[in-house]
Amino acid sequence: MALDFVGATDEHIRALNKVELHVHVEGAATPATVAELARRNGVDLGVAEPDDLYEFADLTDFLRVYDLVCRCLRTADDFRLVTYEALTIAYAAGVVYREMFFSPTFAMRYGVAFDTIWDGIRTGIRDAQTDHGITCRMILDIDKPSGPAAAAELVEFAASCDRDVLIGIGGDAGERGVDLAALAAPFAGARRLGFRTTMHLGEEGPVDDIRVGVDVLGVERVDHGFSLVDDADLVRRFADERIPITACPTSNRCIGLIESVADHPLLRLRDEGVLVTLNSDNAAMFRIDLADELVNVRDAFGCTLADLEDLALAGIEASWLDESTQRSTRRDFLTAMDRLRSERGLAPRPGGNA
Repeated sequence: MALDFVGATDEHIRALNKVELHVHVEGAATPATVAELARRNGVDLGVAEPDDLYEFADLTDFLRVYDLVCRCLRTADDFRLVTYEALTIAYAAGVVYREMFFSPTFAMRYGVAFDTIWDGIRTGIRDAQTDHGITCRMILDIDKPSGPAAAAELVEFAASCDRDVLIGIGGDAGERGVDLAALAAPFAGARRLGFRTTMHLGEEGPVDDIRVGVDVLGVERVDHGFSLVDDADLVRRFADERIPITACPTSNRCIGLIESVADHPLLRLRDEGVLVTLNSDNAAMFRIDLADELVNVRDAFGCTLADLEDLALAGIEASWLDESTQRSTRRDFLTAMDRLRSERGLAPRPGGNA
């Protein structure tokens, strides 16, 4: 790919309309917010400076810190605060629509009721939409290592939530040693209830986990999907069936899965026809937002403005918006892209607004 940054300035990238599909509400709590919540709720963070909290050796170490952050969340207002903060970060990055994960198992381990968590989250979503105009829908992530019984219990909790806000069931936490096939029943139950499904797969686990996810669990989207490149046949299937991958290259670098963003296979997968989207994963914990992630990809791969616009448009197709809303959102994005180019004296998008 030619190194052509013409028009793809940091400012222009931030001004692009965006959709984000892989980000965790708990991971968007800033160090200052975590420090205040820890003080309020009597949690020892174990660091002298809050900024020192977000340093990770690997995925296991990251999950340890993630658990510590969740330990600081006790009340509905705590969850409202971090939800509002997460969406404020997204708004500043140009995100207009987000599908965001929450992981209730972490807080529930410390005695927080599911209803407390959900009340805070939906209030934070409402407040952010009022103040910023950003639209957010939620995905409940089951804790994969906790097994099928715990997953089924969370799906049951999900059934009572506002279905215009909670639209999907996902799965996160560690990948090693997890019997993924055992989660087939609760995921089938989620689909019977009308939920969309996705799962974190192929981040540190093998490509076979991705195959189990789509063939046995029936997930419609794969989060991370880093190891997909290890199976050429599966890559072709993902391309043919338009199964989306929600890639998070900076996240993968921060926990040591790759040396640099340039080592991430996202463009290799895209060039093979896979529907790849770009996401920040845990914005505050990795010190980025989605605009920063696009800049990191630009710098790593020499992406043109058109490449980055295409990544922004891919988020629409990969989303769980209905087809009519996807079409209208795409039209709005293309119109805004043309306006930004015109305001900056740039040529129209190659190929027009197709």
